[in-house]
Amino acid sequence: MGRLRALALPLIRPFVKAALHGVHVAGNGWYAIFMARAYKRRKFDRVVALAAKANKRFEPLPSVEGLCAKAHMQMGQVVEAMHHASIAALEAPKSPSRRADMLSLSGRVIETDPRWRPVVNPTYVPPIPTTDAGGKPVVLYVAKESMPWQNNGYCTRSHETLLAIAKAGYSPVAVTVPGYPPNNPEAITSAVEGIEYRHMLPGSKAILGLPYHSYLQLATQTFAAQMQQIKPSLLHVGSGHRGYETALVGQALSRWANVPWVYEVRSFFETTWTSNEKYMENSLYFQRRLRSETRAMHAADLVITLSGPMRDVIVNIHGVDPAKVVMLPNAVDLDRFEARERSETMRASLGLTGKFVLGYVSNLDHFREGQEVLLRAVALLRKQGIDAAALLVGDGRRRTELEGLARKLRLGGNAVFTGNVPFDDVDDYYSQIDLFVVPRVNERAGRLVSPMKPFEAMAMGVPIIVSDLPALVEIAQDGRCGIFRHEDAADLARVASELHADPHKREQMVQRCREWVSTERTWDANARTLVAAYALAHENFAKRTDSRKSEEVGS
Repeated sequence: MGRLRALALPLIRPFVKAALHGVHVAGNGWYAIFMARAYKRRKFDRVVALAAKANKRFEPLPSVEGLCAKAHMQMGQVVEAMHHASIAALEAPKSPSRRADMLSLSGRVIETDPRWRPVVNPTYVPPIPTTDAGGKPVVLYVAKESMPWQNNGYCTRSHETLLAIAKAGYSPVAVTVPGYPPNNPEAITSAVEGIEYRHMLPGSKAILGLPYHSYLQLATQTFAAQMQQIKPSLLHVGSGHRGYETALVGQALSRWANVPWVYEVRSFFETTWTSNEKYMENSLYFQRRLRSETRAMHAADLVITLSGPMRDVIVNIHGVDPAKVVMLPNAVDLDRFEARERSETMRASLGLTGKFVLGYVSNLDHFREGQEVLLRAVALLRKQGIDAAALLVGDGRRRTELEGLARKLRLGGNAVFTGNVPFDDVDDYYSQIDLFVVPRVNERAGRLVSPMKPFEAMAMGVPIIVSDLPALVEIAQDGRCGIFRHEDAADLARVASELHADPHKREQMVQRCREWVSTERTWDANARTLVAAYALAHENFAKRTDSRKSEEVGS
């Protein structure tokens, strides 16, 4: 009997192992099903708890680990997400998607690690700053996107700032991040109103899929090559898609080329990794991004920002020396935007003849813009007997959702969505608006960042109503704009109704806005600010360089 058992065991053992493995897979498979259901219901804590139970009882399964990674990421637990994504990739070595998830999450962790920095290839020779043919010092301006390929607020500010830099006595050259524009591989350079834009590896889909830190290393190398050609005396870096990532590149380039760099903080992007308000400002990833932003601001020779509330955050939250922070507000080109006679032909084509139009010009991508509030207010005005309509100029990911709300509110032709319109036609749409409404909601960037569009509306003589968020209240002071409680459609309808009944008050608001914007919010005024700002950046750079040399001698 013993001899038979000894002969049989080697034959039976593989079947026993296979059976036990089947039990593990089957058990884990049930957990994966329950986790998928919980994930669909956005119960991310439940997903993580189920994964922990599964891993105690069974061998790791890629589907379980992958779901666990996604749940952790949804909660902003980026390090834990990377850990579980790595296990999933190891358990499924032939799965490209598992490996891609692991690399993507690793890039998020590495990029926000204070010990990591992109570097310039040591074989690259730093350029010696020079002047252009006219003897003007050169400024290299780094932007995430640009005209003529996009005409959003970011691109408009970049372009107007570049024109202001030229008026300030410098010779600006702009570069966009690698891969931009994404659908135009032949767009190596662009020229708009005398401003040169250089595009790095445009249309390259492959590089857009790189992990964050790898992409930034590539950007550093490509921009360094451009600096060798351009030989700038100063580097001006605008916020990137995540804010700080272009600053990481700028810091590396400044140290390599030994030139000052300015960080233009356009917004606060720490929350843009999610639309889930529960975790938006309450997560590890938020904190990592916030600290990355802080490090970037402290490393820059000068910080430029858009509004008083933003400056307060930079000084009081990020701890930047107030003497190193300059406000360069959004502004308007008074030659480009001026009051004009309304086209009744266009009004008829939009179906707005005889209507009191509440309008907004903005993208339809982010919930912070609050277009829902405007639509609901129009519905309330109509119930009050006012023949009101909504005109939303722009396009974006949320358009279908907003159009669905308009149908639910039974607005029909009283809610007009134009989609994207040519830049040269935007002012014609402004002139169709009776009340320009900025209905932003109480979201971090919404509270602190002033949009550009209200200044354009002011210049065109369109009365304005804004929600009561700090960045908007700042521009609405002294009776220039109507103010309503944020996210309160009834209060917006109340203010709009009062202004509908009082044309004289609307005209007073228009006059106050015209006077204020023509003196306080022009790009010509910003050009004068830039002269002083760049001088301060050079001064701070010299101090920083002397301090570093002293430390090197002391060591």
